[in-house]
Amino acid sequence: METELHKKLMAQAGKLLARRAYSRAELGERLARLAESDEVDRALDHLVELRLLNDANYAYNLSLHRLTREGWGPLRVRRELIERRVEPATADEALARVLDETGEETILKRYLVRYAGRRGWPGDRRRIQRLVLHLERRGFGAEQVHRALRDEIGTEAWRRFETGE
Repeated sequence: METELHKKLMAQAGKLLARRAYSRAELGERLARLAESDEVDRALDHLVELRLLNDANYAYNLSLHRLTREGWGPLRVRRELIERRVEPATADEALARVLDETGEETILKRYLVRYAGRRGWPGDRRRIQRLVLHLERRGFGAEQVHRALRDEIGTEAWRRFETGE
């Protein structure tokens, strides 16, 4: 039999989940304002049983959206998942699954095409350096960025960038 407190927690969880998805720990923090941890854990377990709360699906969907739609790199997506209180192992599994399906190089190249469509390809050393830093801030690894840009930017401009001319 459900208690009044359990009903109240489930109603609040429903309101929160209707707006956006949450990780279990994130939702638990929100519900902790209303009750003791035992009751919150019981409500979270009930939500998992009802399949309304699933950290693996949450991490996968957030990773897929950030990587393919927003052009974020895997390092930044992983950091966001951890900030949203997803277990590191679950975050890594979700990222690996998305990257296997889409390919990390493909994600970066798609973002570069969008970037170049708005701003054009950089032709001088300073603009190339700014683009490299921009891509690293988005969560792409330096080696991956260099490899992708070497393919996209003209060989003469890239040579000047690498030699510092």
